[in-house]
Amino acid sequence: MMKTYYAQNMPLSDQANALQSQIEALQGLEHASAEKLRTYQADALKALMRHAHRYSSFWRTRLDKAGYADQTSVYKVLQALEPLTRADIQQQFEALRAQPPEMARSRVRTATSSGSTGSPVTVEKDMVVYSLFYLANSWIESYWHHRDGRQKIAVITMQLEETSHTSWGGAFDVLGYRGPSVTRGYMLGNADNHLDWLLQEKPAYLKCNASIAAELAERSLSRGDHLPLVQIMSQTERVQPKHRALCLAAFGAPIADRYSCEEAGWLAFECPTHHHLHALSGTVLIEILDDNNQPCPPGTVGRVLITSLHSFAMPLIRYELGDLAEWGPACGCGVTLPVIAKLHGRIRNRVQLPGGSSAMPFLGDDLGFISSIRQFRTIQHPDLSLELEVAVSKTLDLSEIEKIHKIYKANGLGALKLKITELPEIPWPVGRKREEFVSMYAPNSGNSSIDVQP
Repeated sequence: MMKTYYAQNMPLSDQANALQSQIEALQGLEHASAEKLRTYQADALKALMRHAHRYSSFWRTRLDKAGYADQTSVYKVLQALEPLTRADIQQQFEALRAQPPEMARSRVRTATSSGSTGSPVTVEKDMVVYSLFYLANSWIESYWHHRDGRQKIAVITMQLEETSHTSWGGAFDVLGYRGPSVTRGYMLGNADNHLDWLLQEKPAYLKCNASIAAELAERSLSRGDHLPLVQIMSQTERVQPKHRALCLAAFGAPIADRYSCEEAGWLAFECPTHHHLHALSGTVLIEILDDNNQPCPPGTVGRVLITSLHSFAMPLIRYELGDLAEWGPACGCGVTLPVIAKLHGRIRNRVQLPGGSSAMPFLGDDLGFISSIRQFRTIQHPDLSLELEVAVSKTLDLSEIEKIHKIYKANGLGALKLKITELPEIPWPVGRKREEFVSMYAPNSGNSSIDVQP
């Protein structure tokens, strides 16, 4: 049963009752045995596959190819299914729809991914079902981290807007919990402007990308300004150890990471007591596979595939996100949901090596602890050479340059030419995720595959 101090002495609407019921159902899985969780997901998979087979021509063909039948083990069918790709969604949009006549079109909304992979996709969602699970998971994540929705939250987004609201929105709004929310667009100013705004607003919580939070923390420390925060909520970017250290030093606030995608919503939340993530197995089945589509054991990096268990408007089954991650051992916090030990970024973050092979370096954690480096991005050019762009607080000295070369060599990149470019600021693309690595290498072509400029 959910401990719901937010809704005490408050009449609940039908919507709030439905939300609380769903919250309690999902919370019932937080401490479930592996067997119970597997049974729950099997039942959800069976319903989703039956619906997809009946109403989607794309899925009827693909499920039949995988040996689908009501009597067949859904996990055997799942393992036999070829992954759903972005190209599939782009090219087979109409055939992927699985909307029966009784599903009112007013319930269905389109959602488009950010395009940070270089390949944006559009999907359709039944918002009545999607919103219920999305809000329930949002509430659970806030409950895990003991947030008080009566206090003020400030939100810095990549969009050009400045607004204020009487609540945090979402589940807090549905359950009648009121705490002010203020929002500002990142492109409206620089780090100093945003810090001035936060000092004026005095929020208890801040929601923004981890790299933006770290940038603000650096300015706060440099200026000697004191902005106490309870917590920083981050998503869309990988959280680095340096991000966490800077925010603790400047604001006394930990970062709570959240893993999501536009196509399916919430995927995993940071553990209440550790920095790893717990998969949200009540709403999504996550697989981490190797290049042969075999499950990766804990500690091995692989490709992330998701099955959105309630994606009835347009089923997403074994959808390949383009992310890299690794499973971790069971957690000691009491939550038995599967552990994602680490997110490693995008699949396209592989560096091409001479001879046709590739490497997947993890440079960020080491580069981030070179004190002069404020921001960084590695670009691979069409000739395979690497360029490290760094925004620095002072000119790099010889020992720091030597350390950078050692980091690249230790990550298997010693054979590639490396140029270090010092900049006042990294020219991040407008309105997109900040990526630590960008490839301009296009096989069999002299053209850049990705535009790294705004």
